Amino acid sequence: MRAVVLRVWRTNHVIAGLDPWDVVDEAWISMAQNSFASEGPFLPHALTVVRNKAVDALRRGETKRAHRSIDAPLAQEVTGSPGADIDYFKNEEQVNAIQRLALVEEGIYNGDILSDLERKAFIAVQLNRKSRAAVGRELEPPLTGQRVGQIVAVAMIKLQSYVKSNEGGGARGR
Repeated sequence: MRAVVLRVWRTNHVIAGLDPWDVVDEAWISMAQNSFASEGPFLPHALTVVRNKAVDALRRGETKRAHRSIDAPLAQEVTGSPGADIDYFKNEEQVNAIQRLALVEEGIYNGDILSDLERKAFIAVQLNRKSRAAVGRELEPPLTGQRVGQIVAVAMIKLQSYVKSNEGGGARGR
């Protein structure tokens, strides 16, 4: 969950006086207040909650930084942004990227999109960065690295199709 926070923040530093672990704790507290209820599988739900908490913390930090005191001398003024429209579209792009990432995670863990073999191979190769040959040796029955690569490619195509068909909140039940 900490990796999701760092991915949203795009840095390994503290933002808005918060450590990434503070945001993870805040997400767990929020989920506990709702009795850990989720509409679908828990892991994608938990990752979405922590992602939303990270975005909230990032926005709170940007808000604090953007407003300066009226009494502050001009030399200490925070440099301005090139324009509100640029900031708005930059934030929209980040939100869209986060939503696409959530859709990919849903696609991975949704039992209807990938077969068990595709899910295992995709997670091992793409997320855990194992070699295709090593993954193939671990499977039962063992497969060649080339075959594992083909399985991962099919899984990637299925996930891309899932993201494209659900982008914009069309079929997502959130």
